[in-house]
Amino acid sequence: ILFEDIPYGTEYLQTIIEAMQKSKVLEIGYQQFESTKRISFHFCPYAMKVYRQRWYILGYIVEQKTIRTIALDRIIHNELTVTNESFIIPEHFSAKKYFSNTIGVYVAADQKPVKVKIRVYGSLVEYIRTLPLHHSQCETNSRYGEFCDFEYRLCITPELYTSILSMGNKVEVIEPQELRDGVIERLKNNLKL
Repeated sequence: ILFEDIPYGTEYLQTIIEAMQKSKVLEIGYQQFESTKRISFHFCPYAMKVYRQRWYILGYIVEQKTIRTIALDRIIHNELTVTNESFIIPEHFSAKKYFSNTIGVYVAADQKPVKVKIRVYGSLVEYIRTLPLHHSQCETNSRYGEFCDFEYRLCITPELYTSILSMGNKVEVIEPQELRDGVIERLKNNLKL
């Protein structure tokens, strides 16, 4: 059995899992890919998730007083330590519910899910049927061998755009118009390159 390789971040797994089990705060040195600035913060790890060959941890950043998802491969080498400080996960918090309206790991607290409808063509229909993009997926219209319309209830995020664009010319965004326009804009920018 060969699983997909996760090239970076795995060296922190054991430490993070132990911190989660003991409810201990982590001190993390971190640098986002799009930034040259290194930051340090205290993090209460609630849950872990793998998405597109990257490990992520979901938790509470003490200094920012907010819940965030951070990527393990952006932790600065040797800048992850377990502190003696303990934390308590909020009683009604659910990682599954936190990610329920999105694809991937990006969650904007103020964003509400909307109805998304795509039309998928040809053999890609069966790929989407057997590996749904999202748990809310339902079929609304199909013409055997030609196309199928799939509807979802989710937030419009960068990962949704990436998923749609990865389908190439086998998909059309039917609604909402905001998503359709966003895909068109990204395709135009891609053509400029």
